[in-house]
Amino acid sequence: MLTTLIGFLVSLAAAVIPTFFYALAFYLADRYEREPVWIGIVAFLWGAIPAVVTSLFGEIVIGIPFVGDPGSLTAAIVESALVAPFVEEFAKGLALFAIYKFMRNEFDGVLDGLTYGALIGFGFAMTENFLYFIGAFSEGGFVDLTVLIFLRAVIFGLNHALYTGLFGIGLGMARQAKDNRTAQRWAIAGFVAAVGAHALHNLGASLSSVNSFGIVLSIGLAVAGIALIGVVVLLTWRQERLWLRDELDEEVGVLLSQAEYDSLVGGWRRSPLLDARKNRAQAQRLNKSVEIAFRKHRLRRLGPEREPKLAGQIEDLRGQILGG
Repeated sequence: MLTTLIGFLVSLAAAVIPTFFYALAFYLADRYEREPVWIGIVAFLWGAIPAVVTSLFGEIVIGIPFVGDPGSLTAAIVESALVAPFVEEFAKGLALFAIYKFMRNEFDGVLDGLTYGALIGFGFAMTENFLYFIGAFSEGGFVDLTVLIFLRAVIFGLNHALYTGLFGIGLGMARQAKDNRTAQRWAIAGFVAAVGAHALHNLGASLSSVNSFGIVLSIGLAVAGIALIGVVVLLTWRQERLWLRDELDEEVGVLLSQAEYDSLVGGWRRSPLLDARKNRAQAQRLNKSVEIAFRKHRLRRLGPEREPKLAGQIEDLRGQILGG
């Protein structure tokens, strides 16, 4: 009884603790305009509960017609590399698309899409990992549990964040598209990339039991995914810093001081928004100034026809700063 309890607690800790730090790192990666905490929590919880339940149900219903010989390698490949990726990415992507569609003021571009997608993916991974860890402990004790924790929480710990993050990147590009057709293409491309990356990983995992190339494929994808996330974050930081430079230049002396402007647009130092936390009024002014810059950029790029509410929102934010 004690051994079972310890196994349960170890499984729970191994599922929750790494996921918490991964999710926190992604959330903090947004240097200039952090997303509302409550939306991040909702996104994470969607991945952790409804998306998992929906995926389990969908894989059972959709998988039955495709799996003609349960237990065989062919059935495992079909189920894990064809059915599961589509069903799981669809279930996770529902919440991500809802944020993109109905909370447009909190979805500015690529980094926002990556952040929300990653949070949903981490929620999904936490629950899925816990279920797998419990199963491994039941079948093989602490030895199997340790191996699986190393694989799922460490080596492949960012996988689900990457998959749904790819869809988020596509939606982020769609958010910046100048016409609906281009936006639709970006959204579809992001979803296809999410399903494709997920399918390739699962294919490698399924083949690893008969060929070492399988595990090489899965690990290679994980490494490439981490590299891709890093490149996207760095490029987005650079792009957003240019937006701030161009859109806030005329606001110096009106909404913010020259020193505040320089701190926002200068170099790769730690986020000036973090430095301003000790001064609540300054932090609020900088946050609203960043929001103004992003909205001005979107209005300039997309025009008032596609974004008819932006001009009013910019003036409201400007009034809040000046009134405060």
